This record gives sequence, C-alpha cells and structure tokens, in this order.
Amino acid sequence: MDGRYKWVFWGAILVAAAATFGAYKLLAANRSASRVTTQFVVVASRDIPEGAPVDRLALTTRQYPVSAVPVGAFTSVDSVAGRVTRVNIFNGEAIVPGRLAPIGSGPGLELKIPPGQRAMAVRINDVAGISGLVQPGSRVDVLVTIKEDDSNKQIAKLFMSNMQVLSVGTEVQRDASGKPINATTVTLGVTPEESERLAIAMNTGAIQLVLRGYGDPDNVRTKGATSTDVLSQLKGTSTVIPAPAPAQPRRIVYRRLPPPAPESATVKVYRGTRADPLKFDTAGIKH
Repeated sequence: MDGRYKWVFWGAILVAAAATFGAYKLLAANRSASRVTTQFVVVASRDIPEGAPVDRLALTTRQYPVSAVPVGAFTSVDSVAGRVTRVNIFNGEAIVPGRLAPIGSGPGLELKIPPGQRAMAVRINDVAGISGLVQPGSRVDVLVTIKEDDSNKQIAKLFMSNMQVLSVGTEVQRDASGKPINATTVTLGVTPEESERLAIAMNTGAIQLVLRGYGDPDNVRTKGATSTDVLSQLKGTSTVIPAPAPAQPRRIVYRRLPPPAPESATVKVYRGTRADPLKFDTAGIKH
C-alpha cells in the first residue's frame, strides 16, 4: 500500500473512533439527565384513626421523587412506630410531623381538644341526643329549658351555638327503683367561660342538643320562648291575622242644575189705562 493511502486510512479510523466516543458521551449525558433522584418516605399502608397509636404493621416505605417529598416527611419506620396520630391518616398518605401528636403523648381525648378550649361532659337522654345521631365531630347548639324565678313559667333558649362534639359515650346509672339504666354523655369542646355557664344550666334546668347541618357555621341569636308563648300559639292568638278594614262606599254627589232658560218672554205695554201684552222669543223676535 502506498504511504499516502496508509495515512488516509489511519486518519479515517481515528476520525471514526473520535465520533463514536463523542456519541457515547452524549448518550451517557442524556441518560444521566433523564434519571430522577428518589428518596424513601414512610407512608401508611392502611387507614389509621385519629388518636390511635401507630402500629409498625401499618407503615411502609415508598420512593418519592426528591422534588415531590413532603416537607418534614419521615424516612424511617422506627421514627414513626409507637407515635399517636393527631388526625386521621389515610392509606397511602405520607407521614409528616403535623399528622402526629407530640412525642410522649398517649392516646386519649386530650388530642382532640382545640387550643384554648376544655372538654366538658354533658349528660343527656337519648331523645335529647337526637337518638344516637350525634357523633364525634358533629356540631350542635345547646338548648336549655329553665323555670323563671318565683313562677311556674318556663323559658327555653339556645344559649350556645356551633359547639363541637368531641366524643359520645354512655354511663350506667340507676333509676328510683335501683334498676340500672344507660345515660348518654356527650363531651363538648368549650371555653372556660362557656363551661361555667353550661354547669349552671345543667344544675338548674334541662339540657338538649340541637344538631346542626354540615357547613352551617353561623351563630344563632334568638329571643327565647316561654310557656306563655306556647299557650298563646295553641289558643291561636298569636296566629290570627286581623281582617282588613272594609272598603268605604263611594259617595255620589248630586248637583242641582240651573233651570232652563225660557223660550219666550212676555212684556206688557201700557197705552193709557190699557195694558197690551207683547210676547217675544228668546232671540228677541216679536210674535
């Protein structure tokens, strides 16, 4: 082979090798750019109710893209097992500190009490408890029925509205004959001032809960109802609508018309001692 062609051959081989190496580097760079960095995150493998201790079997780990990892998410099952949930945690949800009670907290009602409030139990009967329809998380109004001072007249008033039900339970009591009965107790979240008023209402009157509809946050302002109001309504005095006043008859005014003008006029003309009547029409024409 001629020396000139030998250099051309080896030059072509070098150019091909360089092109192959460059293509390889370019493909590797694209592959590394498309690779997503992931991180293990602790998630719930089943629903965990509010206020319950977290069982290790209820946890698992799952790979999340680093950019999608929730802030503060736990990466180790050991750091979550044994903690108590502050709210409901659903299957597949990432565990974050806001879902858990502080370290060392035990399961109980304390976790459900909103900041600044207290838990107060109210003993009511099944009818006053809406026959079991009041459940934890419901919103109710508190109705008190009480007697007025030095009279038998009763008054009912909604004096607390939009109260949160923290828990519902039963306690065993005994009636006058000693037979055990179940009395329903409802625990409400109240402020310290509300707890004082509620205690007075329970000791001096009868308490009843009024269940509110979902998404109805408005406070209620009523004037209250007394036994007199109820009796008046039963007698019909409060529902009678006064009849409208009868319509006054129309007065017809009659006007007297002037007498018609005479069609003729008679004039007497005296000639000496004789009077001759002359008759004229209204136009002054002599007849």
